Amino acid sequence: MCQDINEHSYVERLQNQVQDLEAQYQTLLQQESNISSAHLMVGHPTVGIESAPGSWVPLHPDPPQVNVSPTSMSISSLGVPTHDPLSFEATLFEAIKLSGCDPLRAESPNLLFSSISAALNNINALDLLKSMDLQSLNAAVNNYIHFIHAHYPLLVGEEVRAKFAIMMRPDYRPGQIAPAEELVIYLVVILGMTTAPQFRSVQLFPQMLYYSALRTPGLFDNLGSIAMTQALILIAVYSLYDPAAGSSWHILDVVSSHCLSMGWHLISSSLGNGIEGTARAWAFWTLYSLDRMAGASMGRPFTIANDDLVTVPVPGMRTPGPSDDTGYLSGPLISYYRLLYRARRNPEAGFAHWSSQFDEWCTTTKTGVNEYIAAVPRTDEWINSMYKYIDLVYYQGLLLIPQFNTEFPTITPEIQQLYTSDLIYRASKMVGLSFGVHRYPLAWTAGYKAFATGMSYLFCVALRDRSTINLPEVYHVCTACINLIEGLAVKFDGLIGYARFLVRGVDMMLRLYNVEGRNSSIAHDPHFLYTPYSDAIPRSPNSGIPRPPDVADLHVRRFRSLSRLYLRAMEDIRLKYFPDTKDIYETREVTIGV
Repeated sequence: MCQDINEHSYVERLQNQVQDLEAQYQTLLQQESNISSAHLMVGHPTVGIESAPGSWVPLHPDPPQVNVSPTSMSISSLGVPTHDPLSFEATLFEAIKLSGCDPLRAESPNLLFSSISAALNNINALDLLKSMDLQSLNAAVNNYIHFIHAHYPLLVGEEVRAKFAIMMRPDYRPGQIAPAEELVIYLVVILGMTTAPQFRSVQLFPQMLYYSALRTPGLFDNLGSIAMTQALILIAVYSLYDPAAGSSWHILDVVSSHCLSMGWHLISSSLGNGIEGTARAWAFWTLYSLDRMAGASMGRPFTIANDDLVTVPVPGMRTPGPSDDTGYLSGPLISYYRLLYRARRNPEAGFAHWSSQFDEWCTTTKTGVNEYIAAVPRTDEWINSMYKYIDLVYYQGLLLIPQFNTEFPTITPEIQQLYTSDLIYRASKMVGLSFGVHRYPLAWTAGYKAFATGMSYLFCVALRDRSTINLPEVYHVCTACINLIEGLAVKFDGLIGYARFLVRGVDMMLRLYNVEGRNSSIAHDPHFLYTPYSDAIPRSPNSGIPRPPDVADLHVRRFRSLSRLYLRAMEDIRLKYFPDTKDIYETREVTIGV
């Protein structure tokens, strides 16, 4: 009886506590509803780079109201004419308004262009730019020159600095230079901040600047200008580092179609004015490199599908200007992407043929570096770092050459010979360890490349003799790949499935190679049956549907084939070292935890 009374009093106390919490919650809601709608930053002092990004927003005399009409975020509000929904501008903004969080499938809306950014509608991009201290902006421009421009010398460094200085003058007003040229400078700052480690915690500012810059009046008045094409390519570059820029797939497709429609891939387009011709050539080849990098990393078809139609010569070793000492390897990297395209287009030539081609590319590129430093002396540290970078690109190319039967992946004698060779083993090991060194900034394409590298390394280890396996090495190489994927998945959450599978694959190998004897409980662990693991491999929504697969499905099947080869190899190892479990696994009579 006493027990019943205690239980009854306990229930009453619990109900009273719940009612009290509900009353507090209702009071809090009432207080929030009575808060003045005044701008949150009114009266706040000017702050520097260490402060919250919202502190950089310039105060507006008439703060926007919360109840913004649904039409305020339409395409027309971004300065794009809506009379032709099939126009280039409308198509581009449809790509931008898709989130890039899942690079493989652009399905969700871009929140930067939803009602959440309605408060930015009345903010001018130039005012937003000037609201930040000049020292931080100069740091962003310098980072663009030394990082982005080093890979894609789309612009001229001296011109970028000169136009940036003009726009930062106190008497400068929007429109004094062409709107497309203004957009280029905005994107330089945006990319510089997005890819700089010191700005990694304040990504909201470049996103707000990006949103405001796209609303510049008259932005699409001259689509055929070089500046406009350069701006579009920079948007594509930005989408590699921030999903708020839009869907990389769609943006690359739209911008590539625009560039090809103007004939910039033809040699005739580079005739005439030498400066303009050079700018067009670099614009096309920069776009070409972006397309090849994205396609090769993800296993997707290339947008610029046929090299035979391209007649613009590949630039050679670039000679930097006096204040533009970057980008000299861009020409050899273009040749690298063209070689990779031919290797993927003609796999019948065999791995030996294409690896010799990559060997020649590596040797030629190092020779070009030697010729460059003969004219411009460099330190031994700089030279060694360049050689290591060239070797890293070379090894990455080797890992992208092999292609598999995506329908029925089997360990053929050719695959057995290739992945037991020291060349592929050393390549996957070096590339994997490099991911542990170069952590920031990286494009989302590195996530897919890290998964392919990690699986290639595990597959090599699974096929090698067990006595040669170095388990700490397995841990370090795969941890570097996993950490990189998980780091990128903070922004690009479509990558998280690949990290999870790689984690389970590593766990499988470490546990199997750490046990001795068939009496271990590992012999009865269903985790070592490859069928359950196949369900963990990322799938496309189209898998199993009787219709032609989309691009995403083709990509997933290509990665799944490499994963299945590894799982098949691990199954063979299990049957070799634990032969008594063969009948158990075939009948699926496995007891968990025995």
